[in-house]
Amino acid sequence: MFEVEIVTGFSAAHRLRDYNGKCERLHGHNYKVLVTARAPGLDRGGMVIDFGDLKAATEPVISGLDHSFLNDIEPFDRIEPSAENIAAVIFDRIARELGDRARILHRVSVYESDSSKATFIRDEE
Repeated sequence: MFEVEIVTGFSAAHRLRDYNGKCERLHGHNYKVLVTARAPGLDRGGMVIDFGDLKAATEPVISGLDHSFLNDIEPFDRIEPSAENIAAVIFDRIARELGDRARILHRVSVYESDSSKATFIRDEE
């Protein structure tokens, strides 16, 4: 199995609505995002996916979140903008950008800080 990964990030504010603690107050993060593609073999060019193509699929998703108040952005206007939900939404949006190559998207990890991350992994069943 081969994996490739890109690292990107964005800055945004949020508040957790259904949470009793300091994160219920408005605050922000400089999120780091790791996007992982995986395949059992390589394409004719010897790659899982060209890094540039993975970056191109990821950039519009990340730029749509950058310097925003996440609670105002769909679907976070309805669901909690937790790191777990952010990872799942980013995964889903990148998969749509990849189109017929979405099957290689394996994992998206979102770091809220250097020591705290949440990951969404494609269900392989």
